Amino acid sequence: METSGNADARRPCSVPPPANARESGPVPEAAGAKALKRRRLLLVMAITSNLFGNMGFTALTIAAPSIQGEMHLSAAQVGWLLLSAMLAMAAFSAPVARLSDIVGRRKITVIGLYVAALGSALNALCTDFPTFVAARVVTGIGLVSFFTTATAMVAAAYPKEERGRILGLVIGAVYLSLSLGPLVGGFLVEAFGWSSLFWFGAVTLVPPIVFIHMVEGEDPVEDVKLDRAGSALWILAVALGFTGFTSLGHPLSVPLLASGLVLFALFVWKTLKSSSPVVDLSLFKDSRRFSLSSVAAFIAYVSSFSITMLLSLYFQYSKGLPPAVTGLIMVSQPLVQTVLTPIAGRLSDRFDAGALSSIGLAVILAGILLLALFLDAAAPLPLVVLAMSLCGAGFALFGAPNTNAIMSSVPPWRIGQASGVIAVTRLTGQISSIALTTLVFAQVIGPGEITPERYPSFITAAKVLFWIFAPMCLLGVFASRARGKGEPPTGTARQPGGDALEGGG
Repeated sequence: METSGNADARRPCSVPPPANARESGPVPEAAGAKALKRRRLLLVMAITSNLFGNMGFTALTIAAPSIQGEMHLSAAQVGWLLLSAMLAMAAFSAPVARLSDIVGRRKITVIGLYVAALGSALNALCTDFPTFVAARVVTGIGLVSFFTTATAMVAAAYPKEERGRILGLVIGAVYLSLSLGPLVGGFLVEAFGWSSLFWFGAVTLVPPIVFIHMVEGEDPVEDVKLDRAGSALWILAVALGFTGFTSLGHPLSVPLLASGLVLFALFVWKTLKSSSPVVDLSLFKDSRRFSLSSVAAFIAYVSSFSITMLLSLYFQYSKGLPPAVTGLIMVSQPLVQTVLTPIAGRLSDRFDAGALSSIGLAVILAGILLLALFLDAAAPLPLVVLAMSLCGAGFALFGAPNTNAIMSSVPPWRIGQASGVIAVTRLTGQISSIALTTLVFAQVIGPGEITPERYPSFITAAKVLFWIFAPMCLLGVFASRARGKGEPPTGTARQPGGDALEGGG
């Protein structure tokens, strides 16, 4: 994405670009230095925004018991500490990704970074649960704005043969962030209290803000209007549907869930008729590899995202460990992911990404089964760390190769939409994982705080969740294997000599 928004770049998503228009790949020699600088700034921005933007999620799991004690939260409300931001991210992911194609990804990234920093500062000032959740919603809207666009900008800026390596670096930054989160969170909570986490989150978003302002030029944009009705339907469907799902048993849960499903059906109907859809559903029809890779990603996040929160609570509740020690132990999983992800990204440039992703899901399954079979109050610490490390290694083998498979299965002018779908599948998978956790907590532990006499019920709830996650992960292995080997993206544009532009750029 090294050209400015000119007339040739403004096009509907379903129409191929001119044969001489490419969003990435070899750069004209005269503009080589400037383009190289832009690529590097985008990469540094993507790495730092993911590094600091994701740190709060694992840090918050360390702080959850402190926040629960200060605000006197029930077990279900503890789940909403994470769920509120995730719900906002899932609800706004598709509209924000589409809007970035229309007004420019750089602009949306800048806005998102400022909004996320503001939301984090507001969280630091909260003293009660309702305002805390509201501030997390603001933070989530900001986070999804730059999480979605950063990946798209970097993927479009680099040629296909380098994309696996670059995505490995970006996703590796995510896992490094998850590694540092428990350490930073444990230290800050013990030394300065839980509000310091959010001041830290606001301040650390300054570097990516500086880097994105240094990026010259704007991205190519599409000369279309945002489907506002489709965006509203998506936001309401996700918000109402998941709120109803996580509160099953409450008198309003079924009406909320039903409303969400009806609104989602209306969204699909509206999308199929729209000339500028919020989510380009034809991507699923045009490429088996794209559709099954997306399904595999959704399953992977559903079956693994809650593990960090569950084990953080386990170490502090059942093992009685302080936040700092818990943070140190929790580093094992994301540290393995950080080390192995760049390697997996490079391997996906040379070998079939689908095969690597399938192996990764199988390794995650092995870690989940260990937890399902052996987790209890007396479980040996090395066994739990081994299970966490297996999950980390598996997700490293899955994450970057699967993202590479998705990005490489579409032509370059559809990368923005593909990145939006990645964000949607990831976020809906993560929120489904947290929603399941919140639901099981409510059913097994019951209302009220998680007090010492309820710790056995907490372990029972955790094991129920692991036995739900295990078969889901196995299903993901089959979905990943069923997509087959790499296929040329559909709708590739032909150059005058007859050579097709490679689908990844």
